[in-house]
Amino acid sequence: MNIVEQIQAKIYELSREERARLREWFDEFDGDSWDKDFDEHVKEKKLESETAKAKKNFSDGKFNDL
Repeated sequence: MNIVEQIQAKIYELSREERARLREWFDEFDGDSWDKDFDEHVKEKKLESETAKAKKNFSDGKFNDL
């Protein structure tokens, strides 16, 4: 059994309250990880080409209203 399967098995053993606490922790952990990755991409200028494409599409009228 690999580690993911072990974690899944343990999650099934959690009470409803414990699952709620785990969900809150994971949401925060996942959000922090996403923020860190985003900040790194900004620093490494990995988003500049996508930003340029988006600006060009917008100025060309190629966009959808939300």
